[in-house]
Amino acid sequence: MTIEPERVRVWQDDFHKLHVQVDDDEYEDVVARRVFPISRKTDYVSIISDGKEVAMVAHPDKLDKDSRKCLNAALDRMYYTAKITRIDGINLVMAVSHWDVMTDRGYARFEIVDRATQVRMQSGGRCLITDVDGNRFVIEDINELDPNSLKLITSQT
Repeated sequence: MTIEPERVRVWQDDFHKLHVQVDDDEYEDVVARRVFPISRKTDYVSIISDGKEVAMVAHPDKLDKDSRKCLNAALDRMYYTAKITRIDGINLVMAVSHWDVMTDRGYARFEIVDRATQVRMQSGGRCLITDVDGNRFVIEDINELDPNSLKLITSQT
């Protein structure tokens, strides 16, 4: 069931646990997830408590200021992706790709086991990469990479 934003209040306690109140029902230590995390990320947010969806908030950008700020911070943590700006090397060892990259947060080294599912090309040259530990990386447009980085990424897609 979709819940309108005026019926929802979101806050974080002193232990950084997310709380949500919908009408008179309160849920603690919840997880917030975007229903459409790439294409329509501001349209709907699912609120999950104990592994079950307890609410789907429509248009969370219309929550009150404090709730919106708290929810956006939680979603930013949930969907954090480092932006790859340069690829220094990709080495294949026994079907595992070892990547050495520069990101907007500094140097990173990670591994990919299944290129078919962990390296996903999208429209406009965007590339989403998930390493073996579940960390997410993005290349906004592979065509904007330097020639060496472009050569390395096209060998993997």
